[in-house]
Amino acid sequence: ESGVVLEAVTAGVNGWRAQGHAKAAVATQNLTADHAKQALSAEVTLNPGPRLRFGSLTIKGAERMREARVRAIAGLPEGAVFRPRDLERAASRLRRTGVFKSVTLTEDDFITRPDLLGITATLVEEKRRRYTFGAQIGSNDGLSLNAAWLHRNLFGGGERLTLSGDITNIAVQSGGADFNLGIKLDRPATFTPDTTASFAVTYGKMNEADYDADLFSATVSLAHVFSDSLSGKAGLSYDYAAITDPLGQSTYRALSLPISLTWDRRDSKTDATRNIYAEAEVKPFLGFGITDSGVRLKADLRGYKALGENRSFVLAGRVQAGAVFGASLLGTPRDYLFYSGGGGTVRGQPYQSLGVSVLRSAVGTQFQTGGKTFVGGSVEARVKMTDSIGLVGFVDVGRVDANSFFSDFGGWHAGAGLGVRYATAVGPIRLDLAAPVGGNTGDGMQVYVGLGQSF
Repeated sequence: ESGVVLEAVTAGVNGWRAQGHAKAAVATQNLTADHAKQALSAEVTLNPGPRLRFGSLTIKGAERMREARVRAIAGLPEGAVFRPRDLERAASRLRRTGVFKSVTLTEDDFITRPDLLGITATLVEEKRRRYTFGAQIGSNDGLSLNAAWLHRNLFGGGERLTLSGDITNIAVQSGGADFNLGIKLDRPATFTPDTTASFAVTYGKMNEADYDADLFSATVSLAHVFSDSLSGKAGLSYDYAAITDPLGQSTYRALSLPISLTWDRRDSKTDATRNIYAEAEVKPFLGFGITDSGVRLKADLRGYKALGENRSFVLAGRVQAGAVFGASLLGTPRDYLFYSGGGGTVRGQPYQSLGVSVLRSAVGTQFQTGGKTFVGGSVEARVKMTDSIGLVGFVDVGRVDANSFFSDFGGWHAGAGLGVRYATAVGPIRLDLAAPVGGNTGDGMQVYVGLGQSF
């Protein structure tokens, strides 16, 4: 029963603090234990203290970071009524920059007259540079390698400069290896404490089964964190694609306005067991030259449910959808179109093996391109056998259509398989074996290795 009393007292103190009484505390307490009756009586009086406002923010440990930028990023509302959630948000904003190894916000022991409570931010800065490397392999998708170099706090204001590169589809069964290089500069606390401004430039070279492409993109964007679960992003992008396919050489140019929202309630980003994840993007684009104008839509919904007393059995489901409206198939940039097959859509089927074959080359033969609509679904049953070993059974399905959903000019395929998971500190190592169970785009067993659950 002492635990119940402690919970009640804690709830009472927290309730007063939530109303601005930061110094709420126990004033008196009288506890009487009756051992014969196994009963405990408690009389506790709380002293809420005065209602306080946020005072000045004192900063310690910001060696390379300008104090003015620390204040802007923290966004602590000095002069406003004290709220614990505002203190938590300020600490979260500072951690989100990636500049600091440790962030601690401490309330002053004493009140500054008349009703101000000062806050001290104790910071420990991270190393300025970080290198990351990654790899993933699939028997049909080939080998994928990626690397990035990050420079934190570039100009002393929390800016992040990232240079990244990846090579994907190495030794893929259809097409060839793809290359991508990118540079991105992020500046936190732009316009509001929760808004990050970014400028990114990317160059890529794709060697797909049905076309080759040189791609260039330059994007200016703003990303905003609305809450712990909801975030959004809006940008302005110029996209360029030089395509070589059976029609010959074509150049696509478009100015686009991608807008996206992400709702993430998962308990883990790499091994979720409950709640949902939802992401949606609307991308209007204005075409130049042979490029049509239109809008590209994309959505991704995932759900997780743990069952059993020890939550060792997890059901996971995923639905993906995408569509291009307003532009013709020929007038849509090739990298805006949709394919299915491979680790991100349908395991057991070759990478991007499902498209549509409605366009004809100069000699009259049909060739495959991506489609204007796509729907996909995945279901997984995950069973934890030991603290470190888990087994997974899964089924994936995907459909691509030339113009509208479920039309006569489209097709579908499916794959199913089994997998093993080995838990590590950074997420489970994934090994999946899958084979086609529907459609005619592939045969034989496919192998996938990566870090984290498949979704």
